[in-house]
Amino acid sequence: MATFFDWDHGVVNRNFFIMNELAKDERIAKIIGVDFLPVTIKKGIAHYFKNILWEVKSAEMVYGDLTSACYQRTNKIYAYSTIDSIFSYKTVARELRRIERILNLKNIVFWSYNTMFVEFIGKLNEKMFVFDAVDNWSEHSSYLKLMRKKQLLRNYQTIAERADIIFTVSEKLVSFFQSMKRNNPTVWVPNGVDFAHFNDSALLSRNNELSKIDKPLIGYLGTIECRVDFDLIAKIAREHKDKIIALCGPIWPSVKSEIKTKLDRFNNVIFTGRVKYEDAPSYLSKFSVAIIPHKINEFIKSTNPMKMYDYLAAGKPIVSTKGAGIEMFGDNIYSTNNPDEFCRLIDRALEEDSTEKQTERRKLVAEHSWTARTNEMLKNMFKLL
Repeated sequence: MATFFDWDHGVVNRNFFIMNELAKDERIAKIIGVDFLPVTIKKGIAHYFKNILWEVKSAEMVYGDLTSACYQRTNKIYAYSTIDSIFSYKTVARELRRIERILNLKNIVFWSYNTMFVEFIGKLNEKMFVFDAVDNWSEHSSYLKLMRKKQLLRNYQTIAERADIIFTVSEKLVSFFQSMKRNNPTVWVPNGVDFAHFNDSALLSRNNELSKIDKPLIGYLGTIECRVDFDLIAKIAREHKDKIIALCGPIWPSVKSEIKTKLDRFNNVIFTGRVKYEDAPSYLSKFSVAIIPHKINEFIKSTNPMKMYDYLAAGKPIVSTKGAGIEMFGDNIYSTNNPDEFCRLIDRALEEDSTEKQTERRKLVAEHSWTARTNEMLKNMFKLL
């Protein structure tokens, strides 16, 4: 649910990397990035101040009124933010068409990852509709608070019927769309990594709150939300009292009560809060072992965790539950769904780690770049144009 404001303040995701890679392609003249559209009054107010009132001051505005703004960020990328989606999708579509005319856009490709807004398909003068399926939102508790599951599934059906091409982060999602009797191409394009970022000596050398810890550090870097298995974290803390468990990332309000109940008693569990992307390499450099303690449910089966690639790029040994995508790297990731075995694997990962293994992990993930991922998407897309 990121916006340009989030990206500017160190929160990045798949869409951020792909958009910036698309901007490098000579065949693409301009990109209008649409901020995540708010669907409630509360979210609309926050969105208005962050993405419309504050951010437009830093760039040239090409379109604006009381509730919307479109401004140029680079020679190719334009950012459009609005709160009109709370009241009227037709108004949003009308404004986007107006911006298309202002920028004199031709051969428009409507590229979406947002399952909640299918009303815009066919309304933006697009020559092609591309959908990038980032997880299965019909199984995600946060999106289910914003839209009923039945409606999300209907939206997915509409996308399956109308998208010229669909990209997915997991093979599970390919099957998901095929079950909807889809005829057009559905292509699995997993997440990637900015390898250079996690091996930048200047970024790695930064000090942070983990720098003074002199015990082995079991680390998790990512959003701390409902997918995290806090019972498993508690067990790790009990079984590894000689180590520090560092949970590095923002905590969603929906899990604060569970964290208080299950983890407050442990003095070897620490929370750092949000870590900006530019600070991520220095945090990872302090980890002795990196963990992905995700619950195994229908949502997790459709995911492909970006942190897995980041951990490998940093050369870290990884212990994970058996979520989607883990099998891509075979024995280079220690994985189990058994809590006792998970704790034993942490010890094993620490014992077996070496400079040679760290080098091997880095080499393994280096080819999984965002450039390679985006080129794969473009190759498939241009076949259809």
